[in-house]
Amino acid sequence: MTRYLLDTHIAYWWMTKSARLSKSTASLISKESCSISVASLWEMQLKNAAGKLSLPPESLSAQLASEGFGILPITAAHIDRAREMGGLQGDPFDLILIAVADIEKMMLLTKDNRLLSLGVRHVKEA
Repeated sequence: MTRYLLDTHIAYWWMTKSARLSKSTASLISKESCSISVASLWEMQLKNAAGKLSLPPESLSAQLASEGFGILPITAAHIDRAREMGGLQGDPFDLILIAVADIEKMMLLTKDNRLLSLGVRHVKEA
């Protein structure tokens, strides 16, 4: 059974019921085992604080957990894996999400063309 880690924008689109989330991806999320990294919660909070993202007033982790998503912590093993992947430049949130997916043997669901173009085995188009 494949387990999925949702990229931050996919989790946000799910939460907000955005039309940007394809029906096929929404169906996959509703049927499969999906998790969200605390890195994504942190990224959403930072974007909210900068005025770039609207968030509900309640706890993000509580809301997502109530919808059946696992919430994954960032561990030292994830940081070590991200460090090993040092050649991957750009967004540090992308780097840690790829490392989490790799260590946890999950597929990272994303629409981020930059991530998809990397050819990383644990990244799948949403």
